Order: sequence, then structure tokens, then C-alpha cells
Amino acid sequence: MALSVWDALAIGSKTVTYAATLNAAGAAWFLRYCHGLLVEAHRRRIRRIVFALAVLSLCGGAVQLLITAGSMRGAAAGMLDGSLLHLAWQAGAARDNAVRAAGLLLVAVGMLSQRPAWFAMLGAAMAATSFAWTGHARLLEADISPFLLGVHLLGAAFWLGALAPLLIVSGHGDISRIAAPTARFGAAAIYVVAGMMAAALWLLSLLLGGVAQLWSSDYGRIALCKLGFVAVLLCCAAFNKLRLTPRLLAGDAGAVSSLRTSLQLELMLGVLILAATAALTTIAGAPALD
Repeated sequence: MALSVWDALAIGSKTVTYAATLNAAGAAWFLRYCHGLLVEAHRRRIRRIVFALAVLSLCGGAVQLLITAGSMRGAAAGMLDGSLLHLAWQAGAARDNAVRAAGLLLVAVGMLSQRPAWFAMLGAAMAATSFAWTGHARLLEADISPFLLGVHLLGAAFWLGALAPLLIVSGHGDISRIAAPTARFGAAAIYVVAGMMAAALWLLSLLLGGVAQLWSSDYGRIALCKLGFVAVLLCCAAFNKLRLTPRLLAGDAGAVSSLRTSLQLELMLGVLILAATAALTTIAGAPALD
């Protein structure tokens, strides 16, 4: 499996777009359901993060369009070719970018309220699921595949998008102010992550077409790497839920530094997972579609 410069650029831009979009959506949700548990300084910082990530997401989508046009010609000049840009736009970039932009606009406007407005939550869902409009899942014969991808994306946004806000919260000097939002997130994350993983595994089985494809195809091998990163991430989440959160609720200040380290590791693993996802959608075709 040869990796061209254009492939590398596409994977990089997709990773940034995925990360910015899902984190913006998840951070917006976190701000709403933990609003009463946060101090105003933390609310402001999370709002600024959401705005910055929304802008980064839109920029990432624009860069993806340029890279797609450039790859069609195999030269940088293609990035400025109007006909190639139009072709790339019609090939699928139009719908998912439009849905994502509309969703992020709702999120941005909703962030202007003291407590994020309900329509910002809808916008976050639109932005997070915008990636389901294109890609391998929509090409499968199974009608349920786009729904499964949407559920997976919503779960990923909820989980990954809460990590940066939790890291901000963990800097507070009052243990109770750290423990409360951490516990609330953990209580909901159990069900969200279970649904996310069930949808992901079901969708993967449809895309592979057989278990043997996990080790006999490029798509399967990249998927195995992604699953490995997810497994480590799940272990970190379980450690936070079962060991650190009870210590925080008991007022153990020693758990704070462990929480921060765990959250930083989860953020790094999240980037690796999204990079693997970008590789799957760029350089590896799903065996079931062959």
C-alpha cells in the first residue's frame, strides 16, 4: 500500500477536520449538561474552545477540497483549477460541508447565550453526523449503515469532545468542582460509549464482509490498529470511572494529577484514532465494496 504525498495531505486534513468538528460538538454538549457545575471562568474558556474549533473545522473542510482538486491533477496547480474544484465539490464535498457549516453556525450562535441554547445542541448533532453523508457506509447495500455511522459519530463526539473541557475543569483548586462534572460525564458516558461501540462493530462487520478481512486486507489491518487505540482509550476511561472518580468524590486531591495525565493520554489516543479513521477513508477500500 503506497502512500503518496496527496494521500498524506488528505489524511492530515481529514484528521484535523474530524478532530475539530467532533470536539466542537462534544464540548458544546458538555457545556450544556454540566453548565450548573462549572464556574464562569471555565464556561468562558470552553466557549472560546468551541468557537476556535468551529473555525478550524470549516478551514479543514476547505483545505480538503483544495487537496482533492490537487490530487486529481497530481500537481499543486490543480488546487487552483476551478473546474477541478467544482468537480471535487460535486463529488460529495458540497453536502457534508454545507451540513457541517450550518450545524457549526447554530452551535456558534447558541454559545452566545448564558447557557447554550437548545438549537446549539441540534447544530452539534448536525455537525458531528455530517461525515455520514459521504464515505463507505453510504455505498453499502445495507440501509442501516448510515444510521450506524451516525450513532457512532454522535458517541465519538460526546466522548472526545468532553476531554478538553474536563482538562480545563481539572485545573480548579476545589476538588468538589472537579469531581461533580467528572462524575456526571462518567455516568452518561457508560451508555453513550456502549452504543457507540455496538454501532461501530456492527458497521465494521458490514464493511469487512468477513472476519478474515481483518488481517488479509489493508482496510482490515488499519481497522485493527484503530481498534487497538480504542481498547487503550477504553481502559483509560474505565480507570477514570472506577478508580479516579470515586477518589475525587471522596475529596482525594492526589487523584487530580492522575486525572489530568489520563485525560491527556486520552486526547492523544483520540487523535491517533481519528488519523486511523482518515486513513481508512483515504487509502483503503472497504472489502465489502470490492
